[in-house]
Amino acid sequence: MSVQRIAVYCASSNKTDPEFQRAARRLGECLARDRVTIVYGGGRVGSMGQLADGALSEGGYVVGVIPNFMAEVEWGHTGVNELHIVDDMHGRKRLMLEGADAVVALPGGTGTFEELLEAITLKRLGIFLKPIILVNTRRFYDRFQELMDYCVVEKFMSPRHLNLWQVVDQPDEVLPAIRQTPPWKEGDLQGAVVS
Repeated sequence: MSVQRIAVYCASSNKTDPEFQRAARRLGECLARDRVTIVYGGGRVGSMGQLADGALSEGGYVVGVIPNFMAEVEWGHTGVNELHIVDDMHGRKRLMLEGADAVVALPGGTGTFEELLEAITLKRLGIFLKPIILVNTRRFYDRFQELMDYCVVEKFMSPRHLNLWQVVDQPDEVLPAIRQTPPWKEGDLQGAVVS
């Protein structure tokens, strides 16, 4: 599959273990070398900043999308190729997904989880059909996977719903995982049902 534009969800905390920020920078470098446009939350610090800086250091194209209230306190990365200022968080998520060939989630907090779970839900409903990849730096997403497995055990999800996303250990594995993800059926509401 052709991969030209990827939405990346990640964090803005500068206090995380340096390995998280190294992984974010590495992902930016890898995607830029493959000429993939990165669309992300527009921040200049934490994993967000490292992702953008890594891509820009390799001549990549980076699009930031930031809500107005964050732009007003100067959280935005002024060095990216495009910085879109939107009205609110809903507009940010909508614009980030628009035209994306895949979603990648780096480790993060509530904002990252909220974006990721919306993408997974949209895929489950057959609205967003593209690959969703979780980068499991420092085994961060192990607990998420355990929670999703438990959702299946308690019949809130079907086992097939665990195929809505893939987990990789390293940023270098993201593009191969995207290209190997089987297609998801459009408008398959029956697939959203727990059976």
